[in-house]
Parts: sequence; structure tokens; C-alpha cells
Amino acid sequence: MNTLYSDKRPVSLTSAALHVMNALIFLLAGLSPATIYANQSIALTSAANTATTTAIAAEGYIYGFPIVLMDETRKGMTGPLRSCTFGTDINTFKHVLDLPDPEFKAVVRPNVDTLYSSAMLDLSEGPLVMTLPDVPDHYVLMAFMDAWSNNFAGIDTTGENTLAGEYLITGPDWRGRIPRGMTQIAAPTNLVWIIGRTELLSPDDIYTVNQIQASYELNPYDPRVRASYGNQADCLEDSEKQPPIDIVLSMSGETFFSRLSELMIENPPPRDQRTMEVLLASVNTGRFADGDVEDLSRIQKRQLDAGIRLAQGSLDTAKQFLGLSGWGPNPRLVPLGEYGKRYFIRAMVAQIGFGANKNEYAVYQNAERDSLRRNMNGQYDYTLTFKADDMPDVGAFWSITAYGDDGFLKYNEHAATLGIERYALSTNTPLERDENGDITLYISSQPPQGVPLNNWLPVPNEDFQLTLRFYDPGEEILSGTWKVPDVVRTN
Repeated sequence: MNTLYSDKRPVSLTSAALHVMNALIFLLAGLSPATIYANQSIALTSAANTATTTAIAAEGYIYGFPIVLMDETRKGMTGPLRSCTFGTDINTFKHVLDLPDPEFKAVVRPNVDTLYSSAMLDLSEGPLVMTLPDVPDHYVLMAFMDAWSNNFAGIDTTGENTLAGEYLITGPDWRGRIPRGMTQIAAPTNLVWIIGRTELLSPDDIYTVNQIQASYELNPYDPRVRASYGNQADCLEDSEKQPPIDIVLSMSGETFFSRLSELMIENPPPRDQRTMEVLLASVNTGRFADGDVEDLSRIQKRQLDAGIRLAQGSLDTAKQFLGLSGWGPNPRLVPLGEYGKRYFIRAMVAQIGFGANKNEYAVYQNAERDSLRRNMNGQYDYTLTFKADDMPDVGAFWSITAYGDDGFLKYNEHAATLGIERYALSTNTPLERDENGDITLYISSQPPQGVPLNNWLPVPNEDFQLTLRFYDPGEEILSGTWKVPDVVRTN
């Protein structure tokens, strides 16, 4: 869910300049805020015009944003007032059984190429056994996210893989022997989010995909641990719920760092991030703190708020830069799903597309500007052409989906009049080639004339964005040597 932070209070010129500087450093070098702020502590303190609490809060906010968002997402999925779309008990799969439409608001940029299967896991009471069926004719990806949003493991149907098997999902404290015939998936944290995607070959394929989804199972490894099936809980439609990211973005400094402290104790960071733990302990956050966040002085709590505003300003500025260069991000420069100490990139991804998987499983490319770097708008017509000798190199399939400027699907009345309910084109669409073997996609709010309607991607009559997804991408895509063609405005 992608909702930008908004703070109406004026920002000083020094602070604004720092936002731009940090954003440019991120875009050009992919550095973490630990590196950025360590090299610019004087500038940061000057911009904040306070003691070091503000600087620590700024760095801590960027460091901790993903795990706080992960926990809020967990609450939204498994809590007493859970999402009707993704809500279910802990350690249980919830399957989305139909394609999303413009009313779907559960996640930003929903794809219409696959059906989701989601599960929030708590491994603190012991391992879980995931049983998957043999799926020889559909692409399936089970991506595993730890509490910090790292995609630490994945199972897919690429190559000779057919998915079938039993997988023992273990937490960081579990010690034991792996039963014969089981494959271990060792999680670095007890909080894990499984995001499953099962390929939809066509709209008529939904029943088959639902049958595949029904075969995905999760059960406790220890028979003495009770499964959480059948718990009664109310659910709310997504339109009635505040998105998790909005909740996190609206937190005060005291609330945010109190939550972060609890989560860092429950899901300790890797050993090589001990420096961040020690730093945050100085504001009573984490397992090395001498007190609680609520014990800080009133002035320090205000400085926590100031640090959050400073950090979010840098993130917002970086997000504004992202769309300036056409398609992005560059998969070679932005290692989605495996961030290490790239805390700034990790926080950015959490706010733009939370739950992103490693590039090796799928590469996503987003665009909101055409070949001349003008914002794309449905009052104009556009084309995107894949040359016959330069098609996307994928082992599974590719797709392109249109969204409104808010990242959600949009209704197109002209398409509806023609009986077309389409938000994407893909390898599985019967696209027509021209005499040279090229595939040209026609992107417009009204049906194009004199061209194959199978190649038409309807968009709203307003600003819109495009997302290209490459499942099981080849080396040319992963290395960034293959470039997505520009979107060309034709009128």
C-alpha cells in the first residue's frame, strides 16, 4: 500500500537541501542512511537544529520503518478486525480466489497475472510444515519475507522444479533434525510473511488455479502445538480499514519507537547490524536499552518527532526522483528483497511496493513518464513496441499493468462498452505481431482505430502509471543490459 507521507509544516532551506542531497546519494550510489548520515552528521545536526536525539531518530526511523510496517500488516491480516481480503488466522493460508478490480484496495499495484496466497507465520512456538502439490503447467512463486522485509527464501516452478514436496519452516532458535524427505527453510526471524503467487493463464483459468491454491497446506510440525484453524473473528472490507502504511506514517515518535523497540527484541537484527542496535539504545529502543521510550524527556520525544519528519522528507524527495528517468528501478543497482545494510533503499521499497521479492524471482519496472519524460495521461495515446529480435528474456512470462496515479486499478467505460474488462497485457494474452514480427502495445483511454484490439491496454482518462513484471527473468534483465523500450506518445 503506497501512501505518501504529508507534513504541512514548513521545512527549512537547509533541511530541504539535505533531503535532496540524501535522495541523490541514494539514487546514484544506493548507500544506506548509516553511510549517508555518518558522513554528514554535522549537516544533519545543523538541519535538525537539535541535539543528537533528532539525528538518531532520523536514522532509526529509516532503519526501523519496514519492521514496524510488517507488524502493522500482520495485525491487519490476523487481528480481531482483519482484512476480508487477506485476513485469516496466524499460520494459515488465505487465498485470493478471484481477480482484483478497481474496488480492490488491499495492496497497492495489485497484479492481475496471478492469484495471491498469503500467510503470516509465528514460529516462536515451533516449526511449520508447508506441503505443496506438483504444479507442472503453471508458474508458482512462494516468497518468504522476514520481519525486516528481506526475501530470505523462495520456492518456484522454474527449470525442472514442479513445487511438490514438504518444507519445514524453522525459526532462528529451533534446533533439531530435519526429517527425511523434508526440505528446511530456515527463517532469520520468528515473524514470517509468505506471499504466494499462482499464474493465471486466462480469465477462464480461475477454477483450475483455485484448485491448485486449495492444495497449499500449513500445519504445525509438533503435533502438540494446536493449529489456529477456526478462530472466530470479524473482518472489514479494505475500504473500511485504514491501510497499514497509513497507520505507521501517522505514528508519533514515541509510538513508533516504542513499537520498534518491542519488535527488535522479538526479532533481533543480524549480528552485523549491532551498531544500529547500540545507536538506538541511546533513545531507549531495542534490547540494549536501559529504559523505555516513554521514559524519555518531553524534549527528547519532540526530537523523535523531528527526526521522523526529517527522515520522511528524504524518503519523499527520493521518491520524486524515481520517476524522472523513465523505467525503473535498475535491477543491477537496486537489489530488491535482499538489502543488507542498504537501509534507505529498504525503507523506500517498503513505502513504494512493500513485500517486493528478490530480482532473481521477478523484476518489476515502473514508469509514469513517456519517452520525453512527460507525465503519462489518458487524454493522449501511447505505444510500446517490443522488437522481434529483442523480446523480454524470461523463463516464465511477462506482463504490463496500468494503474491510476494512486497505484490502483481504474475503470474504463469505453472498454466496458466493448465488453472488455482488461487491466493488463501479457505473454498469456493473444497479442498480434506485425509483418516484422514486432509486438506493439497500444495504451490509451479510448479504443485505438485500425489496430488489433488484443493489443490495446485501456488506461484511465487521467494521469496513470505502468508496471512491467518479468517472472523468472534472464541474465540480460537482471544485469540491466536489456532496457525496456520507451513509452511513446503518438498524439
